[in-house]
This record gives sequence, C-alpha cells and structure tokens, in this order.
Amino acid sequence: MSQDVLSVIASFFGSLGFAIIYNIRGRRVWIPAIGGAVFWAVYLVFLHFVNNEYLGFFVVAILITIYSEIWARILKTPATTVLMPTVIPLIPGGSLYYAMDAALRRDMPQFIVKGQAAIGLAIALAAGIMVVTSLRRPIEALVHIVAKKKHWRTNVRNI
Repeated sequence: MSQDVLSVIASFFGSLGFAIIYNIRGRRVWIPAIGGAVFWAVYLVFLHFVNNEYLGFFVVAILITIYSEIWARILKTPATTVLMPTVIPLIPGGSLYYAMDAALRRDMPQFIVKGQAAIGLAIALAAGIMVVTSLRRPIEALVHIVAKKKHWRTNVRNI
C-alpha cells in the first residue's frame, strides 16, 4: 500500500482519537475524522502539484476552518469542537521532533533548519485559521444584508 494512502488512513484515526478525547459523541465523532483524512489528502495533492509545504498548510487550514464553521452551524456547536480534531494531522510534529533530536545531538545547523520549518508550518496553520475566523463575522453580516434586501424586494413586488 502506498505511503500516502497509509498516511491518510492514519490521519483518519488520529482525528478520530482526538474527537473521542474531546468528548464528541454519537455520529458527530465521524465528522472530524473524515475531515482529517480528507484534508490531509487535499494537502498531499496540493503538495504534489505546488511543492510548497507552507502554502499547502495555509490553504488547507483555510479549508479546514471553513469546513468546521459549516459543521458548527449544522450541529449547533462551537466551531472549535470540529476544528481541533480535524486539524490534528497537520500539526508539524515531525519537524519539531527532528529539531529536538538535532538539539540533543548538539547539531545546531540542523536544529535551526528543522526548528524554522516547525515554526513556519505552525505559523502557516495559525494564519489560515485566523483568516477564516476573522472574516466570518463580516461575511455573515454581508449575507444577512443581502438576504434582507432580497426579502424586501419580494415584499415590494407582492404589494
């Protein structure tokens, strides 16, 4: 089996495990698990075509946050309950592990390279989440205004 397929399966179970840890119950537990697998696969496809880890993390973080916001509205739950387990596969644990390994071996050039990678990936992930989170309210307000205007036009025609 391909390494990429195994990593998608592992991301499914990783997100599922964290969904259980976060006390998500019933059928809701599958939403972050499926999201974790799907968005890890999207990241791998993006990485194949664009070959930029940082941009891939940023774009997929945006998509995961939109996914979480949509499911939060459907489930009437805070978005973080879906977001946190879904984003788990993207946590840059590998880079952090190799940075700490290099630090313990006193290999400072490798420590700096891997540490910068871990920090850069974490910043890309956080930035993607912040973009959607900060734009959510203005977009909701705009949709509300447009819906009101459409409703007003319908009422005017009926008079």
